[in-house]
Amino acid sequence: MAKLPYLGTALTNLFRKPVTIAFPAGEAPAAQPAYRGRIAFDASKCINCGMCERVCAPSCMTRVAKPLEGGEPGDQEITFTFDMTSCTFCGMCADFCAKKAITLTEDYMMTGIIAEDFLVTGKVIKKAPPKPKFTPEQLAAMKAAAEAKKKAAEAAKAAAQQA
Repeated sequence: MAKLPYLGTALTNLFRKPVTIAFPAGEAPAAQPAYRGRIAFDASKCINCGMCERVCAPSCMTRVAKPLEGGEPGDQEITFTFDMTSCTFCGMCADFCAKKAITLTEDYMMTGIIAEDFLVTGKVIKKAPPKPKFTPEQLAAMKAAAEAKKKAAEAAKAAAQQA
């Protein structure tokens, strides 16, 4: 028996109940609390600040902006793409997201056949700011007219007090 030291242990374990979980044949075990799994992106909450892209160490996210077809001039369609094959699941993007548009789920079952299976995308529509009602020249003229009116009122008040 000295030449086969593990034979006794192997034979004993052959007739014991397995200590592993029957998976994937059984139900998938739940992730541990605070597990950082697949990224979930809610485009309706995103304000396009770009903070997530700046804090991502492996640069696993990209942001592409293109003009919005049929929209006002200056409107943009911004597409965020998160590459799960580069992500380290550190959670910095979710921590720095001001509107909590990025969350890390408890999904650890990230399997796929093609590269697109590991991409999370979302589109944000960024509207151009409204055009001002007045040009800077018009604002300067209105300010000068208001100051002139104020001086005229003060002069009339001073004349009334002297008379």
